[in-house]
Amino acid sequence: MAFRSFFARLRGDRQGVAIVEFSLLFPVLLALSAGIFEFSSFIRQSRQLTDTANSIAEILAAGSDTNLYYTDLHYAYDSAMLTFPKVLSDSAGKNISWTNDITISMAGISFAPTVNGCTSNCQYKAYVNWTGAASQRVCGTNPTSVADTAAPSATTLPQSLFTPVTSPQGGSNPPLYVVVADITYTWSPSVFTGLLSKSVMKRSSYINPRYVSSLKYKVASGDDAFGKACSGY
Repeated sequence: MAFRSFFARLRGDRQGVAIVEFSLLFPVLLALSAGIFEFSSFIRQSRQLTDTANSIAEILAAGSDTNLYYTDLHYAYDSAMLTFPKVLSDSAGKNISWTNDITISMAGISFAPTVNGCTSNCQYKAYVNWTGAASQRVCGTNPTSVADTAAPSATTLPQSLFTPVTSPQGGSNPPLYVVVADITYTWSPSVFTGLLSKSVMKRSSYINPRYVSSLKYKVASGDDAFGKACSGY
């Protein structure tokens, strides 16, 4: 009977130890699971944001008309609701319009030699031809060249875009015209709101027009100034 009582108490002690161990490990496991969830959410939204920038630029670059209208900009802009649906639930939770929860801008960029008449060994400067939506690319400014790996910026362009086009007759032509879509979105944690800080995501996409050499913004009937042509273009 004594041995039976001893083993009964020992079994009870082991259960107690297990409970204590579980109570100590459970918060750690919970925090680890929540951390994995937050990290996965961040990566997923980051990829969707990149896809959204690419989609907007592609929509504008895929047209066969050299003229671009405010309706074209609206169509490309509104496509963000499909490619980045998180912005809808996020803005609803904040009780604001989705257009106030994300910043999207579009622009057309052309290149010209810094020295007029240059045909070989030229240096090129970028020019904003037109801009739309948030107008982060400002008319009259010249985006500067930065490394392709540099973070997106409304005042810069990847160095590779400044590469001249080799002419069959020798020499070179200015770099290809490019459509740019810039997006800025603030990611917020869903679980550790008090521990993890918000992160500003910036994504840009650069795509050459598919069927035409360049695009020009034209004012049409009903134009709501969603886009504008820059002086001289």
